[in-house]
Formats: sequence, C-alpha cells, structure tokens
Amino acid sequence: MKTRNLSKIKLQNLKKNITQIKRFIEKLSNPKDVLDKLEEINNFIQNLHFGLNFETHKEEIEEILEKSTIQLSENKKMTITGKNLEHKIYEGENYAVLSYLLRFYKAKIDVICIDPPYNTGNEMLGYDDLDYMDGNDDYIHSKWLSFMEKRLKLAQELLSSHGVMFINIDETQIGGIILLCQELFGEENVVILIWPKTDPKFDANRVEKPVSNVKIIHEYIILCYKNKEETQFKKVIKRPNHTDFSIKEHYYNMESIIYEMGTTSSAKDEMTEIFGRRDYFSTPKPMKLIKELIRAATNYNSIVLDFFAGSGTTGHAVIDLNNEDGGKRKFVLINNNENEICKKITYNRIKWVFNKYKCQDTLKYLIIKCNE
Repeated sequence: MKTRNLSKIKLQNLKKNITQIKRFIEKLSNPKDVLDKLEEINNFIQNLHFGLNFETHKEEIEEILEKSTIQLSENKKMTITGKNLEHKIYEGENYAVLSYLLRFYKAKIDVICIDPPYNTGNEMLGYDDLDYMDGNDDYIHSKWLSFMEKRLKLAQELLSSHGVMFINIDETQIGGIILLCQELFGEENVVILIWPKTDPKFDANRVEKPVSNVKIIHEYIILCYKNKEETQFKKVIKRPNHTDFSIKEHYYNMESIIYEMGTTSSAKDEMTEIFGRRDYFSTPKPMKLIKELIRAATNYNSIVLDFFAGSGTTGHAVIDLNNEDGGKRKFVLINNNENEICKKITYNRIKWVFNKYKCQDTLKYLIIKCNE
C-alpha cells in the first residue's frame, strides 16, 4: 500500500522556506548575525529523524563540575584489606564518579548491571525518584530521559569492545529507555529480556497488592551490546523452567524470558537475612538473577560495574560467582549517600558477604566530591 510521508514533506517545505529567507537576508547590509542564527535552525532541522524526542535538562552536578575539580579520598576505617583482588565502592553522585572513572576504566568494563530509579515515587531508596519527572516538560518523561542519557553515554565509553550493559526497568519507562538505548548503541545492539518477578515456589512471603484490571507479573531487562557481533555469551546455570526445588540445576543458553532466577519476594527474603527487614527497597533484584547475567557475559578476570548500586546486589553476585568457579572478577559499585544509604546499606551488605564467604579480597571505600 502506498503512503505519503507527511512529516517528510513538511520538513522539505521548511527547508525551502529557510532557503528563501536566507536569500532575502543576504541582500541586507549586515546579514551575518541573522544568517548564523538561521543556520543554527537549519542544522537542527537537518538532524531531526525518527526516534526519541525529549527536552534536555542541565543538572546541578554538571554545573558544579564545570567550575570544580573532582577530589578522591578514602575512608580507611571502612576499607577491608585482604591479599587477593581489589574491589571498590565509590560514594558520590554517579555522574561525577563515572566522569572520574573514565580516566582509568575507559573500554575496560565487561559488564554493567544497573537498576535505575523507575519514576514510581518510591521513597525507600533514600530519594524520591519522581524528582526525575517534570510536569513543566512538553514531554513529561524528559527529565528522567535526560538524566539517563548522560549516564548511559559515559557507561558506553567504559564498556570494552565485547562489553554489555543490563538495565532493569519496569513498564513506567520501558518505551523511552528502549528508544534511548537504540539511539546510543544502535538498534542491532539492543535486546529486550523479560524477567518474571513472581513465582509461587519463591514467593512464600509475598504480600499481594490489589489487582487493577491486569496483574503485572514481570519486569524488563534491556540488554545493550557494545558490539553484538564481537560478543559471545556463556551458558547460565539454573533449573529447568517451571520445576520445583528438588530438580538439580544445569547449564542452559540464556533465554529472552528469564525463569528460575528468583523473584522480587525472594530478593526481599535476602534483604531480611542481611538487614533484618524486607522494606528497604520495593523492587530489589535477587542475587541469583544478577549472578547469572554476570556469568553469561564475563570472563574469569572481568571488571563489573554498577552505578546505581542500591543494596549492593551486584557486588554480592560477583563474590558468590567467584567463590563458585574460582574466578577473579572485580566489582566497582557507585552509590550516593543520601540518608547514608551507601554506608549503611551498600557497604554493610558487602561487608556481610565478605564475612559469609570468608573472602580474602580487598574492599576500598572511596569518596568522590567536587571542590572548587
């Protein structure tokens, strides 16, 4: 069926109008300033294409970085000194820390796992993630997308040639984040995975919420490859789909629907074991899920980064996997310290993990600040 691309026709007409205006202006005695402004408009129109439209926001941290230098210090009281690998926790605003890490880790990170704010108004994280929405935007999700774009661009530079990034997200922002990732990484390098966040055999302690029309029983994981053609995943270890705990785990290829790797409720059970309460986070990820993503995409000596470290699940998963297969993977975790979340939650979980596994690695607790 033939169609007419009305948007393209409108764009062509606008370009013709600009040309006619330029010819008129050139006849004026001093047209340079006006022509420069017109050329700026023309360049903007030329770069319009199918994709994601959102309004860019300049964050306070960007303004601070423009007139400040990044200062690094170490909290030696919280540093754990071992004789093997060196892992790192960075306390600081993640945009500033990622900017700093580019000096040392550019193209060296094999896996990035992040669980960013979902824009659902959850205040348990130490901040209200509705801060990343602005009702004054023409596009209401612009502030969140602008926030994510800056960090994903830095993350992309940190990834190795065969590196991958896993982004946990729910339905609130799924449409925007897919298009954003496709723009940054290329459509061919973005794959959508589905994680069922409920499963009766894991969910003995699950508290059911009232259902409004459709019960949401899944979330998404956006998989971004630096270069899909250069990347080969290893097999993951899990039980066959929809089986009980008596069935042994085996090796399987990664599938687009990720069964048998825990649920939101089982992740809250893990939080209870470590912290004595289930309600620190409303959408925690089970350690098994993150562990298998890391297993699939790392070598034994890979570096794994999480710049929304939350409760430290990614660090826990790295230590657990190394303990299982003798690997020498290192983790780098980044978290802000609003409500002392980095010190009281992220660090304390990793300290708990070190004790549980009798880990002989080093853990450095580093603080990034911006000083004029």
